[in-house]
Amino acid sequence: MLEKEGVQLNSRQQQILLLLLKSPFPVTLKEMSNEMAISGRTIQRELSGLDSFLESHDLVLTKKTGVGLSLNGEKYAKEKLLQYLSSNQSNKIFAPEERQYILKQLLLTLKEPTKLYSFSNKFRVTEATISNDLLKVEPWFDKHDIKLIRKPGFGVYIEGSEKSIRGAIVDLFYQHFSQEQLMEVLSTYSYSSSDKVKLHLSIKNHLLQFIDPETITKIETVVQKTEKWGYTLTDSAYVGLVVHIALAVQRLKKGEVITIAQEGFKNIKDMPEYQAASQMAQELESELDISIPESEIGYITMHLLGAKFKRLHASPLYTNEVDEYVDQMIQIVESEIGVSLAGDAILIEHLSTHLGPAIHRMKLNMEFRNPLLDNIKEKYPHIFAAASKAAVYLEKELHCPVPEEEIGYIAMHFGAAAVRNEELQHSSYRVLLVCTSGIGTSHLLSAQIERQFSYINVVDIVSLLHLNEWLRNNPSIDVIISTVPFECEEQPVVVVNPFLLPQDIQLIKGHLKQVKNLKKGEKEIVRKNIEIEDKVQKINRYGEAMEQLLNHTFIANDSNALSKEEVIKQVAEYVQSQFNEINSSALAEELRKREEIGALVMEEEQLAMLHCRSPLINQLCICLFKLKKAVDWEHGMNVHTVLALLAPKNAPKEHIAIISEVSKALMEEDFVQSLTGKDSEEARNQIKSVLGKGYLAKSNALLSG
Repeated sequence: MLEKEGVQLNSRQQQILLLLLKSPFPVTLKEMSNEMAISGRTIQRELSGLDSFLESHDLVLTKKTGVGLSLNGEKYAKEKLLQYLSSNQSNKIFAPEERQYILKQLLLTLKEPTKLYSFSNKFRVTEATISNDLLKVEPWFDKHDIKLIRKPGFGVYIEGSEKSIRGAIVDLFYQHFSQEQLMEVLSTYSYSSSDKVKLHLSIKNHLLQFIDPETITKIETVVQKTEKWGYTLTDSAYVGLVVHIALAVQRLKKGEVITIAQEGFKNIKDMPEYQAASQMAQELESELDISIPESEIGYITMHLLGAKFKRLHASPLYTNEVDEYVDQMIQIVESEIGVSLAGDAILIEHLSTHLGPAIHRMKLNMEFRNPLLDNIKEKYPHIFAAASKAAVYLEKELHCPVPEEEIGYIAMHFGAAAVRNEELQHSSYRVLLVCTSGIGTSHLLSAQIERQFSYINVVDIVSLLHLNEWLRNNPSIDVIISTVPFECEEQPVVVVNPFLLPQDIQLIKGHLKQVKNLKKGEKEIVRKNIEIEDKVQKINRYGEAMEQLLNHTFIANDSNALSKEEVIKQVAEYVQSQFNEINSSALAEELRKREEIGALVMEEEQLAMLHCRSPLINQLCICLFKLKKAVDWEHGMNVHTVLALLAPKNAPKEHIAIISEVSKALMEEDFVQSLTGKDSEEARNQIKSVLGKGYLAKSNALLSG
């Protein structure tokens, strides 16, 4: 048990400290969250309890916005804490939610009843605590139609159908990993073996214990062939299918076979998706040396039917039925929220694409998962309520319930459309009206348009005869609205009835949204051009830093300084000798003040680093000072070599980034040895090499970004 002066650490806190101790650079919350597979909010909660523990170890946790977290203190204190943590890794303290999460895992995988003392020993808590944990997890099992059974003297175990157990395992999977994380995890399996090992190590304590990584690799090989059978899966469908098959394979190997209702099986057996699933099963049998029963093929078929994908080289997958559903749902939501949505082509396309596979999932009674549901209900209650009304209509049409998770997805589509509509209203569009004579009906049309669209400015009314001349003199309009059909290469044309019918209003809205997207595209081009210019300027500044440092890297051997004070004075005088206009006394004072904030000494290597940003300096500068005799730097720590990194006060961040490559390289043993060794030329070459590598890495990152 990790305890010092009354402070206990749980396993997450231990893991956080180990990450910080082993990283040579600050670690961001996002990096830590990805490594530990927990949320940033959870990490922040665990961090709040570390200060007193670290204080007892003479260390301080430093948090810098935009940089990350790091542990500050003496090297020996960090080494002592690392040893302390490493020696106690077998005595982890689990937080209650961690313990309950692992209990769910264990109960889902154990085939035999297990006594409470077995869990008690594993978690190093009392049997009463385990009993309380079981009470906490029981409702979760109930939700999945799984009974948690406790028999005195016999043990604890679960009972449920294979379908329920698999559903619970997958649910636990998604509790810990988002679909984006799983996509990243699965895609990593196709990279190098070292990446695979790194990935497996980072998540080995989580739910992938249910699934063998090598099995996943083989399954992915087969699933990636779906395009050959006429399907292109989205990322989310790909993840869902791989996880489903991988879990099915592992359960089959343990003799756990799923059953499927014969009536439902007959309905899907004649579908083209069943043929694709059968081909997939044949390849899996060959790859994994197992036999896949028809019931499993049926469930793979259901996944294909319920997946968001598109058939290749085929007519649209879903019929006009879906289009009718979408049209009616839009009308219902429009009337509920008081916003016109019928002309939103993006809404129609996206909702139709989503609804097709969702209908299959609902009819097949498949599980829905929506991690954003609570947020949607909380932040957009009026949209969710309107989507619920649309779902009531859908239930009547489909003769099956629409789960709340699906209502959440429907609400997201309508919410996005409402935002687009609001953005449209806040835009301003310059419109030209055209008619055969330029008078009469077009004036009526102009009045109607400006009454219907407060964000349209009718800049002029012209006849078709004078249109070309008008456009030559007035090129900056967004759209032409005309009562007569004609083609115009310069501008989009919307042909409407002179009396502006309802369908004309929707037509105009649709065209304005396209214009808005074009404007966005133009802005994006401008933004990208600015980005390119910015990158070029940054690379130039990196180059300036390189040029300055290659010209101003100095090595001074055999300094006769006998104290830290003398070293600082000599460094300042040496810099003055290289840059005539510098006041050495003033520079020495700035170096002293910077040292008072905190010295950097590598005790074993007898190397100290001086650094400051000063208005006295106008160029980047590196000085390596070799002393004849070691001096007492502070607290009895002897120093034989001093590395000074100096920069102008107003140096751009790219200059600081390049010179900082030298301080980063102090983590490398070979580099430090070259600095402290006797060969000055070797030291100079190593410094140049470090700077050059840093320059190339940063420049390449900009060019490839």
